[in-house]
Amino acid sequence: MPNFKYSARDNNGKEIEGKLEARDIQAVAEILQDRGLIVVNIKEKKSFDLEEISQINIGGVPMKDKVVFMRQLSTMVNAGLPLTRGLQIMEQQITNPLFKKTISQVKVSVEAGKSLADSFRNAEEIFDDITINLIEAGESSGNLGEILNKLATELENKNKLQGKIKGALTYPLILLIIITAVVVLMMLVLVPAMTDIYSEFGGELPAITKIMVSLSNFFINYWWVLLIAILSIVIGIKVWIDTPKGKRSSDKIILKIPIVGGIISKMQIAQFTRILALLLGSGLSISRALELTAMSLSNIMFREVILEAKNEVEKGNSLALPIARSDYYPLLVSSMIAVGEETGELDNVLDKVSQYYNEEVDQATENMSTILEPVFLVVMGLVIAFISLGVYTPMFQLSEVMGMVIDIVTLIV
Repeated sequence: MPNFKYSARDNNGKEIEGKLEARDIQAVAEILQDRGLIVVNIKEKKSFDLEEISQINIGGVPMKDKVVFMRQLSTMVNAGLPLTRGLQIMEQQITNPLFKKTISQVKVSVEAGKSLADSFRNAEEIFDDITINLIEAGESSGNLGEILNKLATELENKNKLQGKIKGALTYPLILLIIITAVVVLMMLVLVPAMTDIYSEFGGELPAITKIMVSLSNFFINYWWVLLIAILSIVIGIKVWIDTPKGKRSSDKIILKIPIVGGIISKMQIAQFTRILALLLGSGLSISRALELTAMSLSNIMFREVILEAKNEVEKGNSLALPIARSDYYPLLVSSMIAVGEETGELDNVLDKVSQYYNEEVDQATENMSTILEPVFLVVMGLVIAFISLGVYTPMFQLSEVMGMVIDIVTLIV
């Protein structure tokens, strides 16, 4: 968010100057008025001072920091500590510059009389709509401490899932980097050196060696063409995905990829059931809960089903029916939702379904790593075998020729 410089006067007429980070000038004016100040002037800062360089934060706020914040603030609120005091303690403990600055602004806003949810809305780049709406529901119902604890658990589960996926992809990614490095090294160093040696002897090179030499010459002479082509493809795909049609098509294609598509489907179902259970259990209306849950789903195909279900529910129909008609949600999900609607325990039923699919995702990520490792090893073996055949086949031919020459010389002598 942009930074603003302001000057204002208090009730005694004393002039006060300072800096604030907010969405726009109107937001700054509202914050100052909440503090009981009379606004004199507000200007947006176009650059930062040298002393502010130390406050620059790269990478945003780590999920772990958010989990710790929610968990500790929940503990303090449940213990009866005033919210402003809890925020002050958390501000002192936080080490991330961006997060520390944000919590400081939230604390000031709460001290001025705003609710915690409204204060969080000024930091939308850190706190999403689900977090803000849950906190708003917690403040309305008087269960803020419990809601903060549930939020911490939700963020913790999301962090664990991201960690497992990264862990499953780490080893295959390392193998891919090694394969690329080996190919580049051989094409740029080994093959040209061997080509010079073979040219001294003359003779016809094997077909596989000719192919490898041609590839090496292309790498050496036209590497910039290859680089431009790769960058163009990557940028083109990115631009295409950023369009509504491209995003929808790419999400649909991803779901059809073996292994990966199954994992993404299970992740989306786990996300849907977990978030909806959390929102309904916090007292939000089912219509608002479905809207927020749909926006939390990254895959458009799954999101569209939930938005359609929201429209059906607003007309008085069952939530289970549009879910059952979908090609992306299994029968188990719609059946369990129907049971939850009949018993009035929809949030509890959804929570059990989310636990089941979380376990499915855990198992699927472990299996993905197990499957991908041998695949990459086979690819690496084939690449090295191709290059080795191209390098050593002429050597075998040369050794045969040299043997024939030696035999002829021996016969003559």
